[in-house]
Amino acid sequence: MNPKISIIVPVFNVEPYIHECIKSILNQSFKDFELILVNDGSSDRSGDICDEYSKEDERIFVIHKKNGGQSSARNRGINAAKGDYIGFIDSDDWIHSDMYKILYEKASETEADITACNIVEYQKDGTERLFCYDNTDHLYDRNAAMNEIYLNERLTYSPCNKIYKRELFNGIRFKEGYILEDMDFAYKIIHQSNKIYYTGQALYYYRYNDNSTLRKTFSKKRLDEYQVRKDMYSFYLEHYPNQANEVYAEWFLKGLELYINVEKYFRNEKNQYKYLIAADRKRLKSLVLKKDYSRKKKILLSIGLISPHLLTKVYRFYWDKIKHEL
Repeated sequence: MNPKISIIVPVFNVEPYIHECIKSILNQSFKDFELILVNDGSSDRSGDICDEYSKEDERIFVIHKKNGGQSSARNRGINAAKGDYIGFIDSDDWIHSDMYKILYEKASETEADITACNIVEYQKDGTERLFCYDNTDHLYDRNAAMNEIYLNERLTYSPCNKIYKRELFNGIRFKEGYILEDMDFAYKIIHQSNKIYYTGQALYYYRYNDNSTLRKTFSKKRLDEYQVRKDMYSFYLEHYPNQANEVYAEWFLKGLELYINVEKYFRNEKNQYKYLIAADRKRLKSLVLKKDYSRKKKILLSIGLISPHLLTKVYRFYWDKIKHEL
């Protein structure tokens, strides 16, 4: 008989953290799962540690592969999964002992295709922060969830605080070779679902990581985010046109932020990246006039309507003060 949940953990050079991650899974009050550890070409003892755990618990399966990145490892795990639901955990994080019990019970009670929980973020200075300060529960239909996901608040882009019905993955995989593959994956798989349940209980524990691509010094690889957001906008324009303008605003503002970093780190090449500040004035005007954004966001979009180049100057001088309010 197949397990109720397949838990997929991509593993790459996490020897200091992998024990805590695996133990938090094995200590789950929900027992009917398989744990798929995908060793993505680790050069430390991570792969050996995975093998040692697999000898102790028959629910653990280890896949060893050449390094191909997190998306590649997750996709290998999806291909091997046998569970009714699929969940993901990053190998330097850990989970509450009741996380899968609660997510599975909520999925069964509500007939949800996807069930999500809140996240506790452990910061670099040791402090804790809730990802979302809304501790209430919500049941979304597809349209409501698609209107929520691009905000990256309750329904975060992360796949790690969720379980998904396995059939949702028909034709869906993580995009390999891109950063922000979570964002690209999140809205596409919600589009495949009918009901999505969110509980405000914080059950997933995220560890701050200085080596994250998004926290390293800016590189041209970060420009992947522009394409991922552009693809999201095109997808909404085709399937959810009533929500496309709001998705456009996020894409437009992100393009300006990326252009500022190009100016800072690759100034001699900035003319190659003027596309990052291209503006659709018709859409910006509709947002400025109708959308109930914060006052600062409406001001920024109004400046962008006049001149994207002027808005990059505003961003350059005030970005540190305004970025948390957008």
